[in-house]
Amino acid sequence: MEAVLGALVIFVLRICDVSIGTMRTMFTVRGMRQFSSLLGFLEAAIWVLAIRHVFNNLDSWWNLFGYAGGYAAGNFTGITIERWIASGWVMLRVISIDKAAELRSALGNGGFGVTCVAGQGRNGEVDVLFVVAKRKRGNEAIRLVQTIDEDAFVTIDPVTPASGGYLPHVSPGGVKK
Repeated sequence: MEAVLGALVIFVLRICDVSIGTMRTMFTVRGMRQFSSLLGFLEAAIWVLAIRHVFNNLDSWWNLFGYAGGYAAGNFTGITIERWIASGWVMLRVISIDKAAELRSALGNGGFGVTCVAGQGRNGEVDVLFVVAKRKRGNEAIRLVQTIDEDAFVTIDPVTPASGGYLPHVSPGGVKK
């Protein structure tokens, strides 16, 4: 019973450190050095506790399963948390053949910043809309586009950093108001 309990402790510690590692990576990519450093400290400290439990009982297969299972579950948990947080910004590129004006109006009325540029597609002229939105609102913007122009071509990319223009709650330089 003690071996199973030890493996369970390792399992939980690994879920924590791997989930924190996922968050640390996300914030590192977004340039948030101080927060990433703090998360890195926590991740390393928890990992040391987990590996200490493993090395204290190297002959226990339960520890191996706890360690590996916690790693797998930590990846799943970390990605789930990251999707739930959905921090940052995204840029949608919307290409519409004949409904760009209607899309521009609807997106603008929905609180999205929109820039429209004329483009040349395979079959002639198209309009390209650039829409910058909080990542949490990305799916909302896509649904709005699809209700107006189900044939629109939409791509989404992360934006790091974003500043200026029409970005609600952000002043020039990317600092929140």
